[in-house]
Amino acid sequence: MALYKFDEILNDLMDYFILGDPDYLLQYKIENNLPDDLLTEFTTEETGDQVVEEGVMVPMIGIENYPYTVYFNLSDETPELLKQGNEVQHQRDGYCLKVVNGRIYLYTIPYLRDFTETKVELLKKYKHATIELPNGWYSVAILAGLTKQLFKVETVSGEIEEFESMEPTFEFVLKPTAEKPDYTADFTYPFRIID
Repeated sequence: MALYKFDEILNDLMDYFILGDPDYLLQYKIENNLPDDLLTEFTTEETGDQVVEEGVMVPMIGIENYPYTVYFNLSDETPELLKQGNEVQHQRDGYCLKVVNGRIYLYTIPYLRDFTETKVELLKKYKHATIELPNGWYSVAILAGLTKQLFKVETVSGEIEEFESMEPTFEFVLKPTAEKPDYTADFTYPFRIID
């Protein structure tokens, strides 16, 4: 089953997550002669809209400051957030993503302030949710909400106790497509999860 799970993914105290191939974004920046400060560029110029509509990255706003469980779902099975016992709060599709360098990452917005080759290498070394993917186009649906997670804790006496907790979760359902899917999403939609 092509389902990948990551625990304790943080948003670096900023209310954004970015999904994409950072090497491709760097390539796009160089080819389009964009400045290193992509954060200012994307928030003040139309290039921010273009980069999203062209599938270079998928930005998500309204991200609360929690540790998140993150799923990348490439299966045809029911998404985790739609399974019984879990609580989906957001379900949005219409995103497109192009993979050029065989891997995608869920990373945070501070990297865009100084988006250089050095910064991209640092991004790839830090603990992020990341998976290898064949190059090409993907349609992306984003689900967000709470999933039941099992935790193990060692007690003072050294025993292991298990407990369940509802954890803030993002799930990315990725489907390969032969050509660029139509971009129909609203990238101003806030993915605020109520815990």
